[in-house]
Order: sequence, then C-alpha cells, then structure tokens
Amino acid sequence: MRTRAAATIAVVLVALASASAADDAGTDLGRRIYHEGRAAGGEPVRALLGSASTPLSGSAVACGNCHGADGRGRPEGGVLPPDITWDELTKPYGHQHPSGRRHGPFDERSFARAVTEGVDPNGGRIDAAMPRYALSVSEVAALTIYLKALARERDPGVSEATIRLGTVLPDAGPAGEIGRAIRAMLRAYVGDLNERGGVHGRRLELVVAGDLEQAAKRFGEKPVFALVSPYAVGSEARLLQFAAERRLGLIGPFTLAATPDASLQTFFLLPGEADLARVLLEFAARNAGLRSQRWAALVPDPDGSTAQALRNECRRRECGGLEVLPASAALDPGAVARLMHLGIEGVLFAGSEREFAALTAAADRMGWHPSIYTPVAGLARAMTAAPPAFAGRLFGAYPMRADAPQTSAAARSFETLRRDRGLGDQHAAAQRFAYAAMAIVEEGLRQAGRDVSRERFARAVESLHRFDAGPLPPISYGPGRRVGALGGYVVAIEPQGGFKPVSDWIAIEQR
Repeated sequence: MRTRAAATIAVVLVALASASAADDAGTDLGRRIYHEGRAAGGEPVRALLGSASTPLSGSAVACGNCHGADGRGRPEGGVLPPDITWDELTKPYGHQHPSGRRHGPFDERSFARAVTEGVDPNGGRIDAAMPRYALSVSEVAALTIYLKALARERDPGVSEATIRLGTVLPDAGPAGEIGRAIRAMLRAYVGDLNERGGVHGRRLELVVAGDLEQAAKRFGEKPVFALVSPYAVGSEARLLQFAAERRLGLIGPFTLAATPDASLQTFFLLPGEADLARVLLEFAARNAGLRSQRWAALVPDPDGSTAQALRNECRRRECGGLEVLPASAALDPGAVARLMHLGIEGVLFAGSEREFAALTAAADRMGWHPSIYTPVAGLARAMTAAPPAFAGRLFGAYPMRADAPQTSAAARSFETLRRDRGLGDQHAAAQRFAYAAMAIVEEGLRQAGRDVSRERFARAVESLHRFDAGPLPPISYGPGRRVGALGGYVVAIEPQGGFKPVSDWIAIEQR
C-alpha cells in the first residue's frame, strides 16, 4: 500500500514540476475541486471520513466548506479547520495544532499525502474530521496550483481600486416609480461614499439591471460582489435562487416577505408576515392577556410558516386555544358561525381583501365582533371599510412607521443625503430600504477589511448587533438570524377612519 502511495506521490511531483501556476486550466480545475468537490468531468470526487473510512460524496465535504472560500479556516461545530493557504502550509517553522500535535512545513509531496492518505509531514494522523480524497495525479496537481493562487485570488466584483455592487430594479410598469426611487437613493449613497474616500481605498460602483434576465447578462459582463436592495416583491424565490446560484450576498431586498430558509449570505432588513403575526400576539398578550382568550387564525396555508409561528407562540404563551383555518373559510358563513359559537375573541387574519370583507360582513350580521389582527399591509383599505361595530377592534402590524421618531446619527444623515441630493420624500419606504441596505454594505465592507472576500463580508454583516442603519430600528444579525429589525409597530385601524399608533416598537425573539 505504501509502495503504491509513494509511487503515486512521485508521479504527482513530476506532474507538478511540469505544471505552471499560471496554467488557467489547472487553476480552474483546482478551484472546482476546492469549492465544489467535483472532478474534471464534473462528477463528485470520492471521499472517506474517519477511522471507519465512511464513504462520502466530495461535493458534500468540499474543502471550502470547512476551510472557507479564502482558505483561512472557519470554526464550525467545535471543529477548528486550519488556514490552508499555501504560504501558511509551507511556513518554515512548521505547525502546532490545538490538540498539541506538531509537524514541519508542507511541501508538494507531503500535501499530496495529506489529501490522499490523511497524514501530516511527520507521518502523524491528521484530525479524523478531515476527509481523505480519491484524487487523480492531475487533480492533486490542480488543487495544489489553486492553493498557491488562493491567497491572491479576489472574489468577482473586487479589484485593486473598486468594488462593484449590483441591483435589480424595475424601470417601468406598476413598480417602476419604486424602482427609480431605490436607484436614486443607491446612487446618491454610493456617490457620497466615494466622495468620502470609499472603503479601504476602494471606490464603489453600481451596476443596475431591470430584471433577472438582464441581470444575468450584465453581471456576466461586469461581475458584481453582492446585490444591494433589489426589488423583490412577488419574485422573492426567483431572486434568492439567482443569488444563490452565483454565490452573491443579498443585502436588504425590497420586500416584506422575508424567507426563513434563505441562504446564509442573504440578509433581510424587516420581518415578513409570520414574524409580524408574532408581534400582534405579543401586543395582545400585553393588552388583553392570551391565557383567557380563544383565538382563530385564518391564513392562506394552515401548514405554512405564519400558521406554524402562531401555533408555536400560542403554545409558548399557553393561549386559551387556537383554531387554524384556511383564509377561504371566511367566505363560508357556516364556518364563521362556528367560530362565533366556539367563543373566539381574537382573530389573526392573513387572507385577501375579499375574504376579509366576507368575514366582517358575516360576523356583523351575527352580532359577533371579535378583535381582528392582521400582519398583511395590503388589508388596510379593506379594514377601513369594515362595519362600524368593529371600531376599536381592528389592528395591523407594520415593520415601519412613517411617524416613528428618527433621532439617531444615521437617521439624520439619511435626511441630509435626501435633501442635498434633491431626492424628495416620494416612496419614502423604498428610500429607507435602500439607505439602510447601503449602510449595512458599507459597515460590512469596513469590518471585512482590505483583504475582503464574500465570505468575510458575510461574516462581518452577520456580526452586526444593534447597528444604526438610519431610518429603521437598530439592525442585528447572527448565526441563524437573517432578519435585521425583528419586530414591528401595531396600529389601530378605524372603520371609515384612519390609523392610530397604539404601540412603540415591539421586539420579538429569534425562533
């Protein structure tokens, strides 16, 4: 076995001697092996893990998964993967690991043994968490070439003098005005930042596409580092897939439909309906008490995220009871009558305007007037048209409130920028999204440092805690938390009337 391994390593050395570090084909193959765990033909490489030599697909245990996109290691699950950039591997005084294991510097020969046999330059066994890979001679050579270039490799969109950001904003149609408002704010922020010297000596550039098809072409011609405040209303799933396929960070997409299963490089600003529903339950608990109340939830999908969030919250708070029905049940007077006879006092409603109108009309005819709470911003008009007997019983949750006091330094900077650049106050919510997203991008880039990478940038953004992003509540992220301002405001909505704030910012916990 050792004779065959030695022969393999000897052949690897011959291959390495004839390969050039500037060989694009070798670098590309090495990059694919490192980041994707895939061989020259595109198939996953074979890997063995631990003393039992458990077989695994190389795509599931690609080098970059543990050692990071930049090769510098990323602690995870109690494992501390080392820095494997080539300069670090070959430093002349060798290495000492947290376990106490010591060994000398790597060279091409010992690196090949480490990858294929799992032993260090002194012949010691490498940590069992490190897989052994069945790589061919040319594949080991390509991986070595790539590691030698890795420390100097920059992620797409980053050059010595610039960092290029992308966004996707409609310029026509119903959302065209909103898209233009976001674009104006992004350009104003980038212009102001560049006038202040940029970030770590780099200027920012903004590449704008009108839709995802155009973005695929433009970002192919001009690669971008991350996406900032793209318009995502109604196309959240497509945008998330687009960003994930290109490994793009996605900062502050313009949407109120935060997706709980987004990638780790996606950072929402404000919560979606499921979390706003929890805000409403928190408000009700403070003002009416939930233990003595029976509740009903009428939602589009009784098995969806909003319904599940309500079940969890009611279970935690020991509600008097919770009936979950599809929102379409509001169209059935019999179903409405059943809720009345069950003694339902609070209804969390997340259906359509038509369903809401049917619910309140049927309930009014029956003389039943429960408190109705909605996390759906689009129901405001229907609520003001509700029967007068619902006065004082209609509530909505919103992640932003136009009249909320804005006293922070960044909020004042937002107003100054808007005034100095002549942006006006039309589509103020869109402007706030765009400004906050750019403030997060700027801070993430500053914390990531001059040697910025997408991975370092994502970790920097993830570390933000109560960050002042301007005209929004303080932003906090963290492992598993991808909604920055987790909470909302509650307003009372009066039939034939207007809106009345009834709460300050209500923060909720990450679940």
